[in-house]
Amino acid sequence: MKLQLSTTQINKYLLSKSTELNTAAFPLEKLDLKKIEGIQKDIPLFQTTSMEQVKFISKWFQVLNLMRGCFENCTFCLRNAQKPIKENFENINTILWNDFLRFTEGFSKLGERLGVNPLKGNSHITLFEDSNMPIAKMKDLNGNIYSTTDAVKEIYSKFQIPIVFVTSGWGVNNKFAQKTAEELCEFVSKNPECVREFAVSINPFFYGSRDKYIEKVANALKTFLPLFKNGTKAGSTLFKHNYPNGKDTEITGKNAAKKLYNEIYLKLQEITNSKLSDYERLKPEFVTRHKESNLIENKGRGQKFFSADEVSQNDKKLFVESFEWMTLTPEQKQQRAYECMTKNVDINGQIYLITPSEQRISTNIGLNFINKDKKTAPIHTDKIFVDVTV
Repeated sequence: MKLQLSTTQINKYLLSKSTELNTAAFPLEKLDLKKIEGIQKDIPLFQTTSMEQVKFISKWFQVLNLMRGCFENCTFCLRNAQKPIKENFENINTILWNDFLRFTEGFSKLGERLGVNPLKGNSHITLFEDSNMPIAKMKDLNGNIYSTTDAVKEIYSKFQIPIVFVTSGWGVNNKFAQKTAEELCEFVSKNPECVREFAVSINPFFYGSRDKYIEKVANALKTFLPLFKNGTKAGSTLFKHNYPNGKDTEITGKNAAKKLYNEIYLKLQEITNSKLSDYERLKPEFVTRHKESNLIENKGRGQKFFSADEVSQNDKKLFVESFEWMTLTPEQKQQRAYECMTKNVDINGQIYLITPSEQRISTNIGLNFINKDKKTAPIHTDKIFVDVTV
C-alpha cells in the first residue's frame, strides 16, 4: 500500500485537524482520507485494508467476537444461535488470542498515529454475538490459555469503551468458567466504568433437569452478586417469557417464568445464606414485574411462539427491507450500510453487518487475521441474506 503523502505531510494535515478530531463523535468522518491513506502502513491488522474501509468499520462498531456458536439452544434466541464448530475437545470455535491482540493493538497503534481513537463515538462493544461468555477459552500460538476477563482488561486498557455482557449461566462443575466469572466480577467491581450493562438471562427455556437449571442460574447470580448490590449500576437481569397475545402458557408464559424465578431466588438465598435485603434488583417483585421488554420477540427461534399470521406479517416486513436493499445502487448500499448498520468482526476477521431488523449482511472486508480461513458457525440463518461491497 503506497503512501499518498509523506509522513511529515500526513502529520501536518492531522495537526491542522486535531481540534475537529478530538470533538467529533466519529473522528474519521472529519478527514479527507486520501490525505492520510498509507498511515496504516506496517500495522499487520490493516495489511489489506484501506482507510476508507477502516472508516466504514469504525462507525457503529459493535461486536468483536471471542467465540461463535452456543450450546444453550434458547427457544427465543433472536440470533438463532447454532452449536459451535468443535475444533478440539477444549477449544471450541474461539478467536486465536494473537488475532484478538492484533485487533486491539492494530486499532490502538492507528489511534496513536491519528492522535485520536478511531473507534471513538461508539457506545459499547459486545464480545459475544451468539455465545455464552464465561466458557470461552482462547489460546495463543504457543498454547497459552486466555479468558473473557483477559479480553475485557485488554479492551478497557486500549479503547476505554464499555462492554455489554449477557450470560445464561454455566455448568456449576465447569471450573474454568467459574474462575473466569469470579475474576470478571472482581475486575468489573473495581472498574465499573468498563461495562455498560452486565445481565444474567433468566428464562423458562431450559432443557433437562429443572433443578440443575435453577442451580446454574442461582450460581451465576451468586457469582455476580456484588454487581447487583444497592448503589451499583452494572448488574441487571434479562427476564423473558412468552406473552405476545395476552395469553399465558404452562411452560413459557409469564406465570411459568415468574414461578421459575421465585424458585431461583429461593435457591440463591439458600446458597448465599442470606435474605438478600441489600439486593433490591433481585427481588422477585422487581425482576418479574411486567414490561414490554420481557416479551419474547417475533424473530429467530422466538417465532415459534407466534401464530402463522403474525410470523407471516413479520416476514413480509423483512422481505420488503431485503427487496428495497436489492434495488439500491452500490453507492447507496454502501452509504446505507455505513450510516444505519452495526459493524461486527467474526473470529476469522471477516466483517459482517446487522440491519435494524436483525438481518445479517456479509461484506467483502476482511481484517488481516492469522486465522483468516477459520470456519465459523452460521449466524442469523433463518432469513434472506444479501451482500454489500464496500
